Amino acid sequence: MSSALKKLEEIVSDLPAESQAEVIDFAEFLRQKELRKQSETKPKEKRIAGLHQGQGWISDDFNDELGDEFWFGEDFGIIKKDDESAA
Repeated sequence: MSSALKKLEEIVSDLPAESQAEVIDFAEFLRQKELRKQSETKPKEKRIAGLHQGQGWISDDFNDELGDEFWFGEDFGIIKKDDESAA
């Protein structure tokens, strides 16, 4: 057993049971954090340029200005143009 583990065992054994449970929870948190860090450092698969070439599209009116109907919710039936009470 390493000296760090011996020291930890000595400290934890002097704590009440509730505090020992907190130490265990914290140790588990640290272990999960380390596992996440290790999984993030794994090399990612290389991306392949042009793999889906020609499969995407952009609408011809993509850059057109959106009218007031859109901004005021009239397109979605939220507000009716002639409904005075909704305003």
